[in-house]
Amino acid sequence: MNRYKLPWHVRQFVKQELNDYNRNKQRIAMLKGNTKSLILANERINQIEKVFDSLNAEDREVAEIIFINHYSQKKAEIEKGLSYWAYYNGMNKILYLTAEEMELI
Repeated sequence: MNRYKLPWHVRQFVKQELNDYNRNKQRIAMLKGNTKSLILANERINQIEKVFDSLNAEDREVAEIIFINHYSQKKAEIEKGLSYWAYYNGMNKILYLTAEEMELI
């Protein structure tokens, strides 16, 4: 049983937010003003950082491999020794915790 089960649309939204994290962080540094989109982007980045900060070292490494370095499962297995199970369980856990932090579930 997968305790980190999410509705498909929530999973896709959160996965995209996590994948865009670094790019959005760079964009915010360049933006000026206090627009609604800037506030929303800041909020999303803070939510993601809060989740990353709450992870133990092993889960944090998995999060960085998947969402910061954008490794595929095979590349993570070959280069980092991360098993298929650890990759997908870690991804599901991080997606779930982020969805919770964003109050989507």
